[in-house]
This record gives sequence, structure tokens and C-alpha cells, in this order.
Amino acid sequence: MGIVAAVVVVLVLVVCACFCGGGRLLGSSGPDAATAEPYDNGYYDDEPEPSWSPPQPLQPPAPATAPADGPGPYPVTYEVTGTGSVDLQFYDGDGYFIRQDKVRLPWRMTLRVDDPNRVLVSATRSGGNPGGFRCTTTVGTRPRVTDVAGPDDWQVQCHANRVR
Repeated sequence: MGIVAAVVVVLVLVVCACFCGGGRLLGSSGPDAATAEPYDNGYYDDEPEPSWSPPQPLQPPAPATAPADGPGPYPVTYEVTGTGSVDLQFYDGDGYFIRQDKVRLPWRMTLRVDDPNRVLVSATRSGGNPGGFRCTTTVGTRPRVTDVAGPDDWQVQCHANRVR
């Protein structure tokens, strides 16, 4: 029994020597955790730390301010008639929603679009416009879409897929 105990003790010592001293014999790749600088950032003293700034929130794309005439196959004509001025909103040829304030009437725009169902013009009374006004939308050979605002109405809308 004494021989077995001696063999077990020798094996334990050999295993401990391999784990504890083996790293020193083979060379250590980093500092010992017990002796390392507690605030070491991994950079040399003459090397600046990289700066960090918080991520910026996503911003929606700025609305288009000038209408574009797209290369689409469908011709579209927007018209708003009446007197005075209105605030307009409409889709341009690239599919962007355009807003133009205090547009003098009558107003007309012809452009080309890719999606004939994404056609809309909306006119809202601006200022003291006393009279009525009307919008009309024509897409290709489809029937014209018209909406009329009377003297007491404040807005008209013409969609490509709505016929009045």
C-alpha cells in the first residue's frame, strides 16, 4: 500500500509541475493576472485611446423640395384650377411626396411615373382664398379624376385610382 501512495503522490507532483511550471518553461504569452496593471487598457503609453461617441439616431430622409420627372412609362397630369393660392402636396415622378406652399392658381404639372397607382394631388386653401377650386388628375388613358371644393370647403384630393 505504501508503494501505491508514493506513486500517486509522484503523479500529483508531476501534474502540478506541468500546469504550474510549464507555462514558465514554454514562455508566457501575457502578464500574470496577479501582477498585471489593474487599469491596463491594452494600449502603449504613447498611443492614444480610440475615442467613442454614441451612435446617432436614424434620421428620416429629407423630403424632396423640387419635383422630379421620372423615366416611367405612365404620363401623369396634375391640375389645380381656381383663384388665389393653395398649399399643394403630390407625388413626383420618382415617387417622393412633394409639398409646395402658397402656389398661385391655376397650376398644372405633367410628368412620367413608374407606378400609375401612386398618383395623388392634394390642394389645401391657404390664407384668405375666397373662392372655390378644383383638382384634376389624369394617368395615361384612364378617365380623369376630379374633386371640387366649394367656397366653404378647405381641401380637395385627387387619387389616381378614385373616380368621382
